[in-house]
Amino acid sequence: MAPRPDVLFLVLDSLRKDRVSTYDHDRETTPALSTLSTYATQYENAFTPAPWTLPSHTSMFTGAFPSEHGVTNGFSDGMSRLPDSRPTLAEQLSDAGYRTAGFSNNPWVGQLSGLDRGFDEFVEWDLEISRSTTDGVHTTRDGLYSRLHPALGKAARQPAFLLKRRFFTDSLVTRAKRWLTEQAESSAPTFTFLNLMEAHSPYFPPKRAFEALELEPPSAIEPRVLNTKLLAYVMGKSDLSPETRRRVMEYYDASARYQDEKVAELLGLLQGEGLFDDTLVVVCSDHGKTLGEYPRTERPPHYVRDINLNVPLWIKRPGQRDGETVDDMFELTSVFDVIKDGSPETGTYTTDVAIAEDFVPHAGRTTPDDVTRWRVLADRDHKYVRNDTGDEFLYDRPTDRRRSRPDPDRCEAAAETLSDRVRQFGSESDDAASTDREIDSSVEAQLKDLGYM
Repeated sequence: MAPRPDVLFLVLDSLRKDRVSTYDHDRETTPALSTLSTYATQYENAFTPAPWTLPSHTSMFTGAFPSEHGVTNGFSDGMSRLPDSRPTLAEQLSDAGYRTAGFSNNPWVGQLSGLDRGFDEFVEWDLEISRSTTDGVHTTRDGLYSRLHPALGKAARQPAFLLKRRFFTDSLVTRAKRWLTEQAESSAPTFTFLNLMEAHSPYFPPKRAFEALELEPPSAIEPRVLNTKLLAYVMGKSDLSPETRRRVMEYYDASARYQDEKVAELLGLLQGEGLFDDTLVVVCSDHGKTLGEYPRTERPPHYVRDINLNVPLWIKRPGQRDGETVDDMFELTSVFDVIKDGSPETGTYTTDVAIAEDFVPHAGRTTPDDVTRWRVLADRDHKYVRNDTGDEFLYDRPTDRRRSRPDPDRCEAAAETLSDRVRQFGSESDDAASTDREIDSSVEAQLKDLGYM
């Protein structure tokens, strides 16, 4: 039996496919990912199981859809956590002899949701070291940061924006690189997970990222002003003017370019240590991000647009040296099986259709009386959307335009296919709802700045 490969699983939170260089964006936002694509398989029709962080990550970590694992929403008065009865990817790999480490930029992904289970090392968004069993990964200063993480969380809030994101992103990547270096000579295979969220608002990219894209660098005050307007838009309090949206997209691209530097550091370290060729590398986004393209009150909700559901994905198999492109549908729930498999052949996990689920609203301060579930069935040409009250809609995927007069025969066939797939799901569980706990104030403050509360 061939030895299990090392695994690097990198989630670039909120990275839109249309803003990535290798998916034909006209700005060179992601040169490191362009280089990766020359070695890896790039998927044109990868679909996330949910259009926001918490259920999407939970699905990738369990191989289950949101209605199966039950982690669908997050509210301050009761945070759903993954039930202990459902094992995580890290737990299963740990049981198989892997050394495991996770570094998360996002408060949803970690001990708040139970997704830190199975990791030997785990560093939270505010640099709290929630799990650690390995020497050499954390310095004395890192330990001090961990003990002071509540104060750091408060310091990271606006308007102290210089600490807002890059400080945490840089620290997480630095520690991940230490972990990879420490494990380079280990006989045990490693599983390394990172969530980086530079593409998630608010945006504070460095000036050099603007300059690399030949964009106007920001003034000292502009990031605060622009992100205040963007947060008001995200919270549904105002729209983005055309000029503001144009500048927001420049900030977005500059943030993606800065994040790509960190991707280059991680991949470069693997190459420098002689590990890249034999490592299974999976890089994806957990969802996209609507930034003024569609009305936030439209029905079906803008979350089911392809800009949120159709995400970038690269998989480099151990020993793979030539890039390729796959047009078939790929469901991100299958990332769980790809990583467990260790050396999947291209096309092993592709499908004819992909499913996504969205439970609205996603998050807030108090749990609402009613939550609406939307389900999506997509193939390469069409997208069928329905909710639990029987409303149904049909989109042409190349334009992502909703048909004013849905084709009854096509809708009927899609509805039947969707129902058949849903019947194959595991039993829907209420376990997650029964393990609710309140979100503490420092995490709630960070989620508020991210536009969830």
